[in-house]
Amino acid sequence: MDEPDGAAAGIGAIGVIGLGDMGAAMARSMIAAGLRLVVHDIRAEAMAPLVELGATAVGSITAVAEQADVISIVVLDDGQVRHVVEALAPVAHPGTTLIVHSTVQPSTVVELAGDVAERGIDLIDATVSGGAEKGALGTLTVMIGGPDEVVRRCWPVFEAVGSELFHLGPVGAGATAKVVNNLLSLGSYALQLEAMQIAAAYGIDEDAVTTVVTASQGDSRGIRTWGRMDRIRRGRREGRDAAAVYEQISKDLRTAAKVGGALGLVLPITASAAALLPSKLAERDRALDALAAERRIPRCDACRQELAAPFRAAGRHPECM
Repeated sequence: MDEPDGAAAGIGAIGVIGLGDMGAAMARSMIAAGLRLVVHDIRAEAMAPLVELGATAVGSITAVAEQADVISIVVLDDGQVRHVVEALAPVAHPGTTLIVHSTVQPSTVVELAGDVAERGIDLIDATVSGGAEKGALGTLTVMIGGPDEVVRRCWPVFEAVGSELFHLGPVGAGATAKVVNNLLSLGSYALQLEAMQIAAAYGIDEDAVTTVVTASQGDSRGIRTWGRMDRIRRGRREGRDAAAVYEQISKDLRTAAKVGGALGLVLPITASAAALLPSKLAERDRALDALAAERRIPRCDACRQELAAPFRAAGRHPECM
């Protein structure tokens, strides 16, 4: 999507708070795009690589507000977003824009936007999809909610991190779109794990499944990158409690169930998937642990995500050609 008419030609310092896998990847893309960054994370080791690339590291959330006109918030959940915004609100100067990239309930960003507006601060949501791989390449899908003028002001940030940019409506629209996207992707993943179990019981291996399904109605991005979720999840498990990792991955399904409940919707399939996914992930990892050696799956040379069997000869997913 092209930059909207009238978008700001330039932008001041950008703050990035939260440098986990996604936050760090997005920060790298912003630096590569020529944006001036001020970064903060509670872990000094997370800031160091970005400082080497030219970012300025600061020791507190409030110090970010002293230097940045636009502040990207890339933390874990609703509670952490509230903490960051509540810390920024008293010190950020009027005219500052806060961008919530985290996956949270739409009501959270709507409420926080109302709170900071009293101080002359804008808050919009710009959730992202595509994983840290696309974050590092600056090719994320960005789902944006906020007033036109504020969104236009921040467009250089969105262009730096994404290739598919969607301004969907007022504050909360981006968070809603992310909830919908994650419900579809994680809900599908839960079903895919059980489908693979059925195939295995009949002696059909996973490469054969992905070859058939990508030519059939069951095709999806999850199947085309089969193995990616295993890699990410098992990487997160290193040095951490596995059960906590499974709960964290399932968080987005629980968020979807909560959003539905707040709207008066009955979503029993969503609620069931949220409750059962952690045990399904544990079961999957036990099966992978039982293998003599973990398989290394080739990755697409464009998006850097795993290649299902039918695409390995070409080296790219069809949509990445």
